[in-house]
Amino acid sequence: MAAYRVPNPRKPHIERHARRQTLAAGVVGFALLWGLVGIIVFTADRAIPREHLPWKALALIDPVGASTKIKAARAGEDPAACREILAQGGIEYTEVPAAAGGICVITDTVRLTSGLAPLSPRDAPMTCREALAFSIWERQVVQQAAIDELGQAVVAIDHFGSYACRRQYGKDEGPVSEHASANAIDVAAFRLADGRVISVALDWKDPGPRGRFLRRVRDGGCRIFLTTLSPDYNAEHSDHFHLDMGGWPKCG
Repeated sequence: MAAYRVPNPRKPHIERHARRQTLAAGVVGFALLWGLVGIIVFTADRAIPREHLPWKALALIDPVGASTKIKAARAGEDPAACREILAQGGIEYTEVPAAAGGICVITDTVRLTSGLAPLSPRDAPMTCREALAFSIWERQVVQQAAIDELGQAVVAIDHFGSYACRRQYGKDEGPVSEHASANAIDVAAFRLADGRVISVALDWKDPGPRGRFLRRVRDGGCRIFLTTLSPDYNAEHSDHFHLDMGGWPKCG
């Protein structure tokens, strides 16, 4: 028969020492983790271009990067910050008075007056966040694609409108369009310095430079605007690009 053994008595000083060791290990581990995070951030801050870093301030001179869309959306929510970025980028604008009526509300709205290829027609009120995204798109996508693919700068951009008090697709019921708050613009064509006009309706299917230009412009829009719709999306967009800064991200 096995001998009966009395359990070891509790040793409080050993238990306290073990708890202190566990706590110390946790503190050291936490400090090492945050130290590693700090090293990663420090390295990224110096090695990665600013357009890819969400904590870097947005500027119109920056190429489009991985963080451009989120930075544009974030800056657009702050009226003062949005206007400061436009001004620092050499974009001039006038303020549009707030207004409301029925399903339509206009707030934080501007008209771009200079610093970009002029819009035609010129009366195109846009929320500041839409104007900011549009400015980045024109500067960093449209002009570069035009030079690369067509050998000419864009000197004017034709559009079908930015503000329209209506629901989506002009229906009597359903979601309110982003146009109802001037948070969208429908771009129809691009006029080049040599007089050529590149039209979404006529040139989208072109296999040559005109079509390549339009596809680059659409793809670039998807990296800046929250919603970018083209003829590839549906028949209702066969003749224009819909570009807006509202709702869920969508590219088509």
